[in-house]
Amino acid sequence: MRNKTLLVGGGLLLAIIVVVHSVFAIELKMSHFMPTKHVQHTEVMIPFVQEVEKATQGRIKITVYPGGVLVKAPDHYDAAVTGIVDFGYVVHGYTPGKFPLTSVIELPFLFSSAVHGTRVFHELWKRFPEFAKEHSGVKVCWVWAGDTGQLFTTKKMVRSMEDLKGMKIRTHSLVLKSTLEKLGAVPVTLPISELYEALQKGVIDGCITPWSAIYDFGLHEVVKYATVSNFYVPSFAMVMNINSFNRLSPEDQKVLDEMMGEKMGLKAATVYDKAAQLGIDVLKKKGVTIYTLTNDEQERWKKAVRDVYSKWVSDMEKKNLPGKKVLEEAQKLATEYLQ
Repeated sequence: MRNKTLLVGGGLLLAIIVVVHSVFAIELKMSHFMPTKHVQHTEVMIPFVQEVEKATQGRIKITVYPGGVLVKAPDHYDAAVTGIVDFGYVVHGYTPGKFPLTSVIELPFLFSSAVHGTRVFHELWKRFPEFAKEHSGVKVCWVWAGDTGQLFTTKKMVRSMEDLKGMKIRTHSLVLKSTLEKLGAVPVTLPISELYEALQKGVIDGCITPWSAIYDFGLHEVVKYATVSNFYVPSFAMVMNINSFNRLSPEDQKVLDEMMGEKMGLKAATVYDKAAQLGIDVLKKKGVTIYTLTNDEQERWKKAVRDVYSKWVSDMEKKNLPGKKVLEEAQKLATEYLQ
């Protein structure tokens, strides 16, 4: 009888522990604006939240909200600051002026891949505290660069600057806007979530966007031509509301810190580079004409956008930011990490 009592009592205690554990599990919201088939959703965010729940034995449960159902694409940083979301997927270029120094990553013709840009981004972050200061309203989980942006058009192939003149080309950032202007195009600022419809309806003639966006946003259905030049790479951050992090136990804060950081940034970048090839394959299958700029023409384009660099440095210095030092370091690191 006593053994039965002990068994019943032990079972009851275990049940109470499980119930208490469940009651006190912290539920968090992670928001992004991409479709559920996007590689950052399927290969980065979903595995991350699953690993967090496992590592914390269910004490932290993160629900991912895709497609901008909670917050529009440009508003994710502010939503994380205010606590509308606990985690937000930030595209730095979507909020002009908010991350001035960080925009060095988007300067034209600097990087050859997402991993290349990410390695430089991480090193700049370590060497210049101003990068973290630009993100001081949140806890930065990881930062990374996307795969290289190319020019995609609907009506004609672009082989030279002369072909590009006067064409309405979608952009998403101030740096890319300046780049397109120097090349003779007419920049039209749009978030990527509106890009398909703008191309389909002829509101714009084309866009500069990464290879990886082709499949994820269905752009292979509406573009006819691709001009390869590695124009730029976009930059991103996964950020967390500070209060949401602070209400975690020290134990779980440590778990999160160990799971985030540079390794997650490199994972996100690697996933983008992998998706870039998928974008190329989908375009080829669809019959899209892919043209790579000649070396001579590429040099013409690089020469045409030199003023973008000098203007960027000038703009940073006016804000009392070390633009010249950051650019010099970025160019130096880009060369080192390319080898």
